[in-house]
Amino acid sequence: MMKKRWRQLAAIFMAAVMAVGTVMPAWAASRKKITSVSLTVNSDMKIGDDISMDQVELETNSDKYYVDSYDFTNSGFYWGEEDVPQLEVYLSAEDGYYFSLMSSDVHLKGATFVTATKPSGMDSTVLKITMDLPSMAARMSDLEEVSFGADGVASWEPVEGAGYYEVRLIRNSTTVGGTQTVEATSADLGYLMTKAATYTVKVRPVSRVNWESKGQWASSSGVYVDSAAAERFRQASQTAGQWVEDENGWWFRNEDGTYTVNNWQLINGDWYYFNGNGYMMANSWVETGGFYYYVGADGAMLKSTYVPGTQYYVNSSGVWVQ
Repeated sequence: MMKKRWRQLAAIFMAAVMAVGTVMPAWAASRKKITSVSLTVNSDMKIGDDISMDQVELETNSDKYYVDSYDFTNSGFYWGEEDVPQLEVYLSAEDGYYFSLMSSDVHLKGATFVTATKPSGMDSTVLKITMDLPSMAARMSDLEEVSFGADGVASWEPVEGAGYYEVRLIRNSTTVGGTQTVEATSADLGYLMTKAATYTVKVRPVSRVNWESKGQWASSSGVYVDSAAAERFRQASQTAGQWVEDENGWWFRNEDGTYTVNNWQLINGDWYYFNGNGYMMANSWVETGGFYYYVGADGAMLKSTYVPGTQYYVNSSGVWVQ
């Protein structure tokens, strides 16, 4: 009798174990994997700004997870030029989901991936992503104002983080002379103001770290040039001096007898490069300031064209577009 009773209890116990065994896998299978993560990071801090989380916005278009919290790992109280802002972001999975992915499955826009880990003591519903934002050296302040006078000289305040500036002269509504590239915070454009018209100047900064990163254009007020002023600009635009050719090549003798060495010189509206001996270079690449330019057969710098016989293109500033 006792043996029969024991067998009944054992059967009940085994049935219970089997029931639990069938329920648990079904519960686990109901949770869905998150196999990739995408985040867009917008940041607007500038050199000298206080370090603040208000300077960052994070966006995700997924309904499987959300941004729980984030914070900078950088020390200090304000951003310096040498800083690379680093952000730690905690993502939490929505109910019914968990993270199951590799580092290559984390996609960031506006930041560079560093690591993705499961925080100690957390399960797979929490993911910590460490990322670097664009370096402070690559960021620029806004160019606020451009001054432009009747003498044809435009000027502006230096922009933090800029390596050089792009400048355009607008005659009525047409750009004259293409886009000029200057490292200074002023440009004499009178040599282009040779027709009666209203002229304005547009300037934008270019990052000294990434030349593809450019600020917004800032415009000057208009300056009207009448016929008499235009004639004066025409006469002044002719470079004083003369070209001289000898057995070694061409060089340009300035009005005071000097000549340019290892540098560019604007002569009658075109840019020429003179080597260490003062001779004009031709059919050659010229590297200055980290950029490559090409001077043609007549020595003038090429702009907005392909270098003859090649697939190399130089833009409106004469810079080779790599």
